[in-house]
Amino acid sequence: MTLPQPTDPGAVFERHRREVYGWAYRLLGRHHDALDAAQDVFLRWLAQSRRTLPENPRGWLRQVTINRAIDLLRRRRESRSAVDVSLVPSTSGDRDAAEQEELRCDVAAATETLTDAQRIVLIAKVYDGMTFAEIAAESGLAVPTVKTHYLRALRAVRDRLARRWGPERNGS
Repeated sequence: MTLPQPTDPGAVFERHRREVYGWAYRLLGRHHDALDAAQDVFLRWLAQSRRTLPENPRGWLRQVTINRAIDLLRRRRESRSAVDVSLVPSTSGDRDAAEQEELRCDVAAATETLTDAQRIVLIAKVYDGMTFAEIAAESGLAVPTVKTHYLRALRAVRDRLARRWGPERNGS
């Protein structure tokens, strides 16, 4: 049994705020960045709801959240590349954190190259642990189509990461 989708922007916020924050946090890895992204997503929802309500609010929120998080990661990567990291002293822990941040940005960059459908399916499967059937129901696609998008997305991300991180570091 599926629950009816709320149309009141406040009800949508209450129902999905944890999910939106979670999607943003998984991609961004920083609490304050995730809060900023979630706030922006719900402001966009409010503007959208004044025009027309999406058929599937959760799917719309997921797509907008993913796109917003990727935008923030892109800006973070661009601002970080402007700083000469060789001039900044670091400890081993700082290097590990910096490497994790670099990997997070590279994963985001790899997901940027995916089609919207591939990106949504990959995030739903990997980060949210949804089944192919759940993703299909939420996105309005057939299960075989969802599986195809997932496999193509995995291959594209793996290939992009292998160029920089090497096959021994990405599980190939």
